[in-house]
Amino acid sequence: MEDTTKTWGIRGISADVRQAVITQSQKQGMKAGEWLTVAILEKIKQDRNAGKALVAPNGKPAVSAEDASAILALLERLQGMGIEPPDRMKRKAVTLVRRSMMLMKA
Repeated sequence: MEDTTKTWGIRGISADVRQAVITQSQKQGMKAGEWLTVAILEKIKQDRNAGKALVAPNGKPAVSAEDASAILALLERLQGMGIEPPDRMKRKAVTLVRRSMMLMKA
């Protein structure tokens, strides 16, 4: 079976970083490319989840009770006008309220 994976290089990576990748990949019994793939995917996952944090990087709550209250009031107004909010919006509102409640307990 022929390996169709193309190789590629990244310029500007220092020798010490390359050596760290080699060392870490060997410790885990992986090829350097495999280890880099896992490391990059994990970093992407962390960055995406950072936006879901209960507390913002500045230390202030990412979700306030006022925000949750405003969203619920909006949903109630829509329903009062005979407009059924989309299910996704309802789920997001519930999540927002739960996060707000978790912050109040903390």
